[in-house]
Amino acid sequence: MSKSNRILGISFLIAGALALLRYLGIVSISNNQLYGTAIIFYSVPTVYFSLESGRREKLVLATILFCVGILFFVKAYFEILETRGIVFASILFAGGAAFMLLFIENIKEKIFFFAALLMILLSYLSVTFFKKIGLFEAVNQIGDLFEIFWPAILLILGITIFINRKR
Repeated sequence: MSKSNRILGISFLIAGALALLRYLGIVSISNNQLYGTAIIFYSVPTVYFSLESGRREKLVLATILFCVGILFFVKAYFEILETRGIVFASILFAGGAAFMLLFIENIKEKIFFFAALLMILLSYLSVTFFKKIGLFEAVNQIGDLFEIFWPAILLILGITIFINRKR
């Protein structure tokens, strides 16, 4: 079992257990703090190990997840209106920033530059134009369903990773 998969499994188990304890009223922690902690706990060591191993795909994913984890902490401590729209825009922006870093690392790969520009443009449009056409209402309904099943999903993913590990 790779170090990254072990970290991912532990992150899912901890987050799922804390979410379940929160749901039962045993632990007093907000969802944003819980999710931010789990995501950051996974992303920081994953960035380190992917730099060590040269796995750029994990580096990009962990970098984006780190930005999302920070966003969850910001949401936990500051009142932000329409937070799901900000999360969506932040994910697009973080993805664009990651592609821009990949382009800077290898300037010959122009596709990274165009992907970065596209994602950064989409993040801007999501805050302005997409809001006006009603995209956020549909995303909010899907998000509400996802929040209901989040603890079970995390527990199942964590257990699955440990069951399928290579011995």
